[in-house]
Amino acid sequence: MNFKTLKRAWIIAEIGVNHEGSEEVAADLIRKAAAAGADAVKFQTFVPEHYVSTEQPERFERVGRFCLSHDAFRRLAALARSLGLTFFSTPLGFADIDFLDEIQPIFKISSGDLTFLALIRHATRTRKPLIISTGLGTEAEIQAAVNVVLEERPSAREDGSVMLMHCVSAYPTPAEEANLRNVTWLARRFGMPTGYSDHTLGIKACELAIAVGAVALEKHFTYRKEDQAFHDHKLSADPADLAALVAAVRQAERYLGSEIRTRTEAELKMELHMRRSIGTVVDIPVGLPVKREWLTWLRPAWGLGPQEMERIIGKPLNKALKAGALVRAEDLTS
Repeated sequence: MNFKTLKRAWIIAEIGVNHEGSEEVAADLIRKAAAAGADAVKFQTFVPEHYVSTEQPERFERVGRFCLSHDAFRRLAALARSLGLTFFSTPLGFADIDFLDEIQPIFKISSGDLTFLALIRHATRTRKPLIISTGLGTEAEIQAAVNVVLEERPSAREDGSVMLMHCVSAYPTPAEEANLRNVTWLARRFGMPTGYSDHTLGIKACELAIAVGAVALEKHFTYRKEDQAFHDHKLSADPADLAALVAAVRQAERYLGSEIRTRTEAELKMELHMRRSIGTVVDIPVGLPVKREWLTWLRPAWGLGPQEMERIIGKPLNKALKAGALVRAEDLTS
């Protein structure tokens, strides 16, 4: 994948661990994401003992319960591919990268691991397209991560194989902290395509992110937001939300159109009606030199244009014109 040549925003349904350890629920979420119009589904892959400390016993117990087996991920990847979706999962350890390299075409580094440079280096060495999420990141931390990527892949800025993703690691993110202008800043500052990982409530931020140049969008995705104990469900899009998000983004893309300046097809139909011609404000007889005060500028643009005024003044017409008429080239004496 070349993130520089995407023809439309790449929309990722971030399932994460909203399956809560159920392969059946994970498969259902993949089907629902496909039906809603997503381009990709993303999960998280981890070995609890290499991810969370036992000094947080409740968290350690939960991630163990939410963990899916490698065989489950293989089946889920196959299902996603059969539905036309790109499957990928964020690795949270070195062994996860080695496993996922067998079944997915792209890697993503989580915001929490922006400063885990050895992990970024290991993922970059797969030679596969790479997304780096920048939540929590200072400019110096982002630069350090980019430096690691460029050391391993010097062509990354030019070949479009790496994308930075603006993200605010707050769940949910208040609207006033979304800072969508960071999408533009990241692209300008680091010279790489930039996407947006959204943690706000609702879909408006994703729609606006497109307007500031995001080439990809990631939105947490669940089957139901209400009456859920795990906090991630509440800030996620449900199937109806995701379908609305996809529709809103595609509509926004139609509005944004192209930066190439040209008249549109609809404008071409209006051109003659809206431009002006030189016209008359009095009856002008044939044969008399035309005076400036006899003329004005009138719509439509069926006659000589405003820039032809000096060509007319002082010359006789070869036919009489009534007040309000347009002056055409054939009305002038040669």
